[in-house]
Formats: sequence, C-alpha cells, structure tokens
Amino acid sequence: MIHARRLIRPALAALTVALVAPAVLAQTAATPPVSVQAAPGDPVADLLRRQGERYHRAPDSAQDPDELRQTQALNAEITAQNDLAENEDRANAAAHVRAQARYQSELEAAEAERLRYESDLRTAAEAKALYERQMADWQATVAACERGDRARCNAGRQAPANR
Repeated sequence: MIHARRLIRPALAALTVALVAPAVLAQTAATPPVSVQAAPGDPVADLLRRQGERYHRAPDSAQDPDELRQTQALNAEITAQNDLAENEDRANAAAHVRAQARYQSELEAAEAERLRYESDLRTAAEAKALYERQMADWQATVAACERGDRARCNAGRQAPANR
C-alpha cells in the first residue's frame, strides 16, 4: 500500500501540473509563485490537498526552455481547438435557434390551417342543415301538391335562388 501511494502521488502531481500549467504560464515573470486553487468538487485536487500536496510554480530561470516552448505550443494548439469548438457551438446554437423559429412558424401555420378547417366544417354543416330544411320543405310541398292542396302547393313555389 505504501509503494502504491509513492507511485500514485507523482502521477497525480504530474496530472495537476498539466492541468494547471496553462494558467500559470499566462502569468507574467514578475508574478511571485502562487498556490493554485482547484475548482470546488475536483476529487483529484481534493485528494492531493488531503495528502499534503501543493503546487508551486518554479521561477522561469529554473524551468527548461525546451519544455516551456513545447508547453506553449501545446497550449496554443489546445486554445485553437477550443476556439474551433466554441465557434462550432455558436454555429450549432444559431442553427438551433433558426430551427426553433422554423418549427414555431410551421406550428402557427398548422394551427391556422386547423382553425380554417374547423371553420369550413362548421360552414359545411350549416349549409347541409339549410339544404336538409329546404329539401324537407320541398318534399312537404310536393306531397301537398300530390294530395291536391293547392294553397300549400302555390305557397311552396319559390323563385330559383340566384347564385
């Protein structure tokens, strides 16, 4: 167990350094060494803190120039990837907003079509009811004429409706 801790501590310290290096390199050379505070809820940083591990940036004079250049190049690559991902996220968000607007427009058009359809159904039902009343009246008039009821027969005659 003691040997495992000795192997894990350097690995966790290296991981912490790799995660913190971009923030540290962004500081100017005049900035004194600073203890980096991990984000709350970071289990690795919490474990390291409980074990007494602390990270302190070495002065620039004590750092390997090749390693600094490599770190800066890697940081620049990561920044470019992050910028690309952020631009893609913005484009996706804009496309999502356009799709939502299109959907809302289609939804409103469908609702308007549904209202027109229901209005047409009501109009057709009213027209059918009127037709059925007129047909019933006509049939009653025909039956009256067949029975010889001249008053009803003459009263039921209507001028053709102008369309």
